[in-house]
Amino acid sequence: MKHYTDVKQAQQLFECLAAPARMEILRLVLSGDAQSLDEIAKTLHLTNGAITQHVKKMTDAGIIKLIDVPGKRGTAKRPVPVLDRVIIDIAAELESDENSFDLPLGSFSSANVKPYCALASVNGWIGERDDPRYFTYPERSAAALIYFNSGKIGWTLPSPGKRPLKSISVSFEISSKPYGHGKERQSTAVFFLNDIELGRATVDGEFTDRKGLFTPSGFDGIAQYGKFKTVSVREDGSYYDGIKIGNVSVDSFDPGALTFYVATESGLAIFGNGYGDYDCGIKIRTEYK
Repeated sequence: MKHYTDVKQAQQLFECLAAPARMEILRLVLSGDAQSLDEIAKTLHLTNGAITQHVKKMTDAGIIKLIDVPGKRGTAKRPVPVLDRVIIDIAAELESDENSFDLPLGSFSSANVKPYCALASVNGWIGERDDPRYFTYPERSAAALIYFNSGKIGWTLPSPGKRPLKSISVSFEISSKPYGHGKERQSTAVFFLNDIELGRATVDGEFTDRKGLFTPSGFDGIAQYGKFKTVSVREDGSYYDGIKIGNVSVDSFDPGALTFYVATESGLAIFGNGYGDYDCGIKIRTEYK
């Protein structure tokens, strides 16, 4: 999988796929019908030189790669796919009266949690599991996975200044607590902005049916990924994935000092960069009036 955070990064990919011949080559590669460059040339009625040029553009764009396979005379080059999915954040190029930030998962400013609880980086567990003291250690900044059975954890949001706010949105990947209970298990999450409760929502879990797209090896038996959810505060109330969960208005808050909290008494797992399906931290978007 390849994630482009803006359209400009994906320009080479767009240019590569703009040629019909390269789309045909990609179709043959994905179907497994491209055993060698010679076979592709014969199938598409193109010269070997033309195929070589097309394939070079595709390898430069990171779509396919060439491997050596036995041929009639020595070895032959066989194209194989590199990507199975591409995500492009198109909206990042659009101009709007808003600010967006991506906070690392481990940048939380406060944590009052109880076992079962743990922190993990992409390289392994941070400290010992089920010991809340490690939530205060400097190493916690590398966290790519956080889970806790009960308690509250918060992130101080970047200050948007003093401009009147139209909405605040906080997005993250989340599941219920990771203890092998399967997809049917659910938890309850309670969301706060500063000390004001925004509302509560049911969180699905635990997802162990497959490995998360970015989850590193060595984390078997616990939640592999979650669902990407958004908590937003607007002028007419607070919402969880577009469903209203409270009547708190964004006008209730001083835009210069905001901390977002997630609390639970039934267990949650939150995923960051390098873990789960979305490879991102806590995403913040502030929209101005």
